[in-house]
Amino acid sequence: MMDQEIIERIVLEVIKQLTASQGKLNNTAKQKLLVVGDPLLIEPKYLVKLESKWEIIYNNELEKVRSEHFDQVVFLHATQDLLAKGALGIFDTNESKLLSWCLLESIPVSIIPTVYLEKYLFNGNPKNMLYVSQLLEYKQRLVKFGANVETLESFVVGTEEVLETISAKSPISEKKKLLTQRDVQDCRDDELVVDKQTIITPLARDTAREMGKRIKVIESKGAKR
Repeated sequence: MMDQEIIERIVLEVIKQLTASQGKLNNTAKQKLLVVGDPLLIEPKYLVKLESKWEIIYNNELEKVRSEHFDQVVFLHATQDLLAKGALGIFDTNESKLLSWCLLESIPVSIIPTVYLEKYLFNGNPKNMLYVSQLLEYKQRLVKFGANVETLESFVVGTEEVLETISAKSPISEKKKLLTQRDVQDCRDDELVVDKQTIITPLARDTAREMGKRIKVIESKGAKR
């Protein structure tokens, strides 16, 4: 009877052969970010960071955007009009319709207010606090609904950190088609995360059980909603 370690090597080699033609595509796949607004409003240093992490989609024809696939949306230079309509559930423009649709579908949304609005929403002591408090209430409602109301800088830094964290916490599910005994032994965490497409060898399961580690199977990131 063949040794289990030899079987693992054979299976691993077969998988490498099968995935060789599409390996590069899988490794470079990026999530899609829909940018609503003038891209010239994005500072070059931020644009470089975004393009390194996302596949950027620029689309000003918002009435057609629903048929496209994207993972997250950012509204640039959002006016008071969009804040109020989003918070109150009013959708009578292309932008407000898209925002409403994203909130209903729980699609991640970031709203970057105009520079003029930023100083009232994020800092400063306004002369008319009563009026500004209404704007802050709109902001809080949107946050409660699942949207992020933030500066462009915080959005760029935030998404960069989130994507890096996801990559760091999911090394096996992102890179492995086969979970072997060596993967279990090398993993420093008590939990190994793999997706449903990953093949788990019997020796890997036995080793995890012996070492007191848990193998968690999750839905693949590429799965459709």
